[in-house]
Amino acid sequence: MAIKLYPTPGDFLRDNSAFLDRYEVQSQLNRGNAAAHMDEPCTPALLFGRVELDGAPVLLFGNTLPWNLCLNSADPSPSRAVSELASYLRDKNIEITGVTARDALCQAFMAAYGGEFTLRENLDIMVLETLIEPPPCPGTVQKAALSDLDLIVDWKCATIREALNEEPVPERVRETTLDQLKRSVVWLMRDPSGEPVSMANSGRMLERGACVSGVYTPPEHRGKGYCQNTVAALCKELLACGKSYITLFVDKKNPISNRVYRKIGFDILEDSSDYRLV
Repeated sequence: MAIKLYPTPGDFLRDNSAFLDRYEVQSQLNRGNAAAHMDEPCTPALLFGRVELDGAPVLLFGNTLPWNLCLNSADPSPSRAVSELASYLRDKNIEITGVTARDALCQAFMAAYGGEFTLRENLDIMVLETLIEPPPCPGTVQKAALSDLDLIVDWKCATIREALNEEPVPERVRETTLDQLKRSVVWLMRDPSGEPVSMANSGRMLERGACVSGVYTPPEHRGKGYCQNTVAALCKELLACGKSYITLFVDKKNPISNRVYRKIGFDILEDSSDYRLV
């Protein structure tokens, strides 16, 4: 086996286009990170490559600090390739903050790399191709406006606290949210009185699909169908714009969300874990 590094993230995308197209949903993090830095020269902090056997890719990787090392492989147990990569990163003293991949792949990497890792998120990647319209509930779903900025920042901070048990950096959340509002990708559901009751946003745009993220309903409004209707409206819009499927990441610790999404047409494709190096 050999490790192949690329001069730029764009070269990584072009050379591995067949794999990335075939496994578009599973590889969306590496694909999105590479696309965001398309023509920048690769460095240890922006490193894209693959482990190959006889010139064919066995394991794809992207290291975009401060984010995790992301791994993709079609092989259900690429232990040799993972060991090759772990040894290379250690020998070259290339900094990583953690690893993100399907859990079995993370476990193999952590065992080969050594050190102490802690689980930050344990997710399911879900995919919807055909929308099942949910039972309607009173209210309307529409794109959020700049005047909704403070509310959405508060909700996004609440999401981070609830899902990750971490304290958010409000200034960073506000900057990201402002950009999303300017791009008109955040959707709010309002009840008949006009009170916002749920939100979701379209995120990563893929070649054939789109990713939905930022789903949140305040505790006092849960169990009333607001989340289903908000996500369904966003999915309907994205499918109408020509996307073949919608994908989202769901916390395994929240089976209620899993059931909510299944009811409108989502199914689990693969798991995805986020481990941080302590």
